[in-house]
Amino acid sequence: MHDAILDLVRQAHALTETAAVATSDRTTRKQLVLADLSLHLVQAALRHEQPDPAELKRYLFSILTVCDGFVPDLDLKAMANVVLPPPK
Repeated sequence: MHDAILDLVRQAHALTETAAVATSDRTTRKQLVLADLSLHLVQAALRHEQPDPAELKRYLFSILTVCDGFVPDLDLKAMANVVLPPPK
């Protein structure tokens, strides 16, 4: 089942990257980047028998950072820095 999901994610990943490069609208590009990061998170979760914690943290940090602008009542970037501080 993992392989079938990963195949679909690869297809969606290619579409989101192509669309993000093609758009000039900043909000649309940010939405597509968020979708792309989410797909990377799915890949990180399913690619190996045991997901790599560092990889999961990196994608979660990036997702929270990009989501920051879409959730104005929360400071998600600050939360990401507290909960998932980037490596030094």
